[in-house]
Amino acid sequence: MELLATNLDELANNLGIALKTVQTPSDLELLKRDWMGKEGILKALFKQLKDVPNEQRPAVAAKLNEIKLALESFVEEREATLSRRARTAVLEQEFIDLSLPARAPGVGSVHPVTRIERSFAALLRPFGFRSVPGPEIESEYFCFDALNIPKHHPARDMQDTFFTDTGHVLRTHTTAVQARELAKGTLPLKIASFGRVYRNETEDASHQAMFHQFELVWVEEGLTLSNLMALIHHIIKGLYGKRTKVRFVSKYYPYTEPSLGPQIDCAVCHGAGCGLCGGSGWLTVGGAGMIHRNVFTEFKYDPEKVAGLAFGMGSSRLAAQFCNFPHLRAVYDNDLRVLKPSGR
Repeated sequence: MELLATNLDELANNLGIALKTVQTPSDLELLKRDWMGKEGILKALFKQLKDVPNEQRPAVAAKLNEIKLALESFVEEREATLSRRARTAVLEQEFIDLSLPARAPGVGSVHPVTRIERSFAALLRPFGFRSVPGPEIESEYFCFDALNIPKHHPARDMQDTFFTDTGHVLRTHTTAVQARELAKGTLPLKIASFGRVYRNETEDASHQAMFHQFELVWVEEGLTLSNLMALIHHIIKGLYGKRTKVRFVSKYYPYTEPSLGPQIDCAVCHGAGCGLCGGSGWLTVGGAGMIHRNVFTEFKYDPEKVAGLAFGMGSSRLAAQFCNFPHLRAVYDNDLRVLKPSGR
């Protein structure tokens, strides 16, 4: 057709009719192909501009641009509308009412360290022990001084202890709870303490900067080393089984005297000697002893009248051992293979 302004008015009317028929994404694609494609109507009309007389060319070009802009605006708006409709349709199809109960709710699980702590608590309950928490940010007095740990002891060194700007420490052992309870002056004392402790040391297969400990303390008149050894036998056989062999070796702890290291026969080699037990056939599983008389004197107890026993184990190491983890870090990695429900 001849490219005149009057013909373009008719073309604009035809375009308006075509726009009203666009309802679906496929309709829109056909419109873009017929009017805006390489072989479309607008391309052909713009090519004809060179044949329009000079005096008419500005008016014709303006009309063509007006039609082009109107078409582009319509396409942009309609694409947005159709996109919203498509998203809404998908959301309606995929809608999930999160307020409804799940069809197959997951079963929770208890962390290995918590299972170990509950086992300890169950073993001690018949003896009348109560669980006592303690602060993880502790004073040097309760963490060291009150427990007969002198200034020159390695545990006081910065390489072993985390210090705060306020002069406090992150407790290095749950024995600090023992000091706090003794300071209350109430006897008899039967407590069990569970919780996190911190050591400023390099992490490897058997060491962590943060780990869990358990400790029991029993203070009253008439207690002897035999009471301590019998209680340890009860706890260890309750944890490892009645056939487990137990023996005691001498140890050194500043806050107990005498000090003992309870050992069990290696579960891998059954006492024959292997790499796990260092060839000895035995594994040390904790530390124990009779509370040092200096600790009693510090809290105004008469060491000639009262006696106390203490026993502690690493809950994290015990959990790693029972779960057959190759390294201690696995206890804290939040691996679902560790945290999944089990019968243990």
